[in-house]
This record gives sequence, structure tokens and C-alpha cells, in this order.
Amino acid sequence: MKTPCLICNATQWRSCYHGSIRMGSFGKKSPDDLNVWECGGCGSRYLPPVMADIEAYYKSGEYRDDLSQGNAVDEYFRLTDNDQPHKLELIGMHEMRGKIVADIGAGAGPFLDLVKGLAAKTIAVEPNQCYHDSLRQRGHEVYTWAQDVPSALAGKIDVAVSYSVLEHVESPLTFLQDIRKLLRPGGTLALSTPNADDWMVANSADYAAFFYRKVHLWYFTATALQRLAELAGFVTCDVTFDHRFDLSNAMVWMRDKRPTGNGKITFDPALNAIWRESLIRQGQSDYLYAILKAPA
Repeated sequence: MKTPCLICNATQWRSCYHGSIRMGSFGKKSPDDLNVWECGGCGSRYLPPVMADIEAYYKSGEYRDDLSQGNAVDEYFRLTDNDQPHKLELIGMHEMRGKIVADIGAGAGPFLDLVKGLAAKTIAVEPNQCYHDSLRQRGHEVYTWAQDVPSALAGKIDVAVSYSVLEHVESPLTFLQDIRKLLRPGGTLALSTPNADDWMVANSADYAAFFYRKVHLWYFTATALQRLAELAGFVTCDVTFDHRFDLSNAMVWMRDKRPTGNGKITFDPALNAIWRESLIRQGQSDYLYAILKAPA
């Protein structure tokens, strides 16, 4: 591939994966083998989009279906509510109290619901307009894109969050630059994204074909994420690792070549803890979390 990287403009790429990718829920595979390319400049991995119009796709019901989430607000809450306290813990309640908080890629808004009693103002940026009426009814200001946020708020937002969004966007650099412009001097961005150094990706070809998917255009290691943050104008990017799955999940994947969740095989909790802690320590967990700081 010779196309310049949308993050660092380098033109040196290597194929880090060649094969089928996931096209929706488990079992839906691309008809042809595709390449995922690793940039020789910034280390980010890129899956060229298989959809013709990315912006229209992200606004469509097809996108929600490919995420296995649909467009129903209650279903979104059912799938994501239990994840929100961990996301708040990453930043801390004290960072939210009395502050202007924006969720970029808010979905139906479960995180903003959690912090609404703390924050002075909550702002949802969400392309899927199926969620907009519900978000407004729950007291959140709503915009479709970061560029739509009024200029009166630019440079005034104290905290922005963007969980499991970065991997979906067409240009991660522009995406982070747009968020930085919304933040006050010294403001905070918390984000998360799948870890391209996930142990399962490296050790199971079947899992790699599940990990690389139509809805994710970009994949980051901790180093690549820090480089992206630097290029976007953030002064720090502190990355932490988290692993959401137990040893049973990995063992069953290796045996059955399919996702089963946690707890299908019973292991001593101490063994599960060692498994998780080992992957986190080696940077081979399944997820990355990062706190980025805008220039003061």
C-alpha cells in the first residue's frame, strides 16, 4: 500500500495480517481475504474501509447491526450500563464535579447519565440521531459531530471522554485534534481502544480473524497511541492496560474457535488473577485506557 498514513503521512507499510475479517456478529466473515497494514512511521494499524461512504455508514442502522447493538436505547443500556462505573473510576469523581463534561461518541449516553449529578453540564456528541431525542430528554446537550459544538464552548470543556470510538473513525488524528480544540487549557481526555498487542491476536489466527472487523478501521499499540496523541497536540498520554476476560475465555477460544465469554471452565480465582495480571504486566491485555492532557 502506498497511500500516505492519515496519522503521520508516512508511506511505508507492511501487511501485519492477511485473511478474512469479521463483518458483523460472530460467524459473518468477509468473502475475500483482506490486508491490515502497519504504518512504518507511527506504528498504527489500518484496515482500509470496505464501505463506500463512511459518514453515511456510521449514521445508518447497518452500522448498529454490525456492532450487534441496534438502535434501541434500552438495548444499548442493557449492553453497556455495567461498563460505566469502571470508566468513571479511570478519571475519578473529583474530576467531574462542577465541570463541563463531553462524551464523544456517546451512544445512548449511559456514561453521561452516571455523571450528570456531578457535572455542571453534560454534552453528548453522537452521529446516530436515533439516540438524540432520548439524550435531550435526559438533560444532555446533543451534537452530531465535534465540529458542531458551538464556538462558545470551544476551549471551555473540562473533561472529554471517548470510549471505544477511536478505532472506528476515518482519521484518528483529526478526531483527536477536534477534541483537543474543545478542551480548556490543561483539560483532560479519557479514551479507550482495543489493544493491537492483545495476546490472543498474536497466538490465535481464528481470534485475529474475529478481532479485525469491518467497523474498526484503526488498531493501536500503547506506543502507537502515545505517538498519535503527541501528533494531535496533547502534552501527555498515560496509557494503562486492562484485560476483561478470564483464562477460561482464552482456553475455549483455542479449543472451539468461538467467543464464549467468561466462566465456561472453572478455574481457581487465583489462577485467573495471575493470568490477567500477567497479560497486563506484559502489555498484552485486550484493552488500552489512556488519559491525555491538553496544553496548559
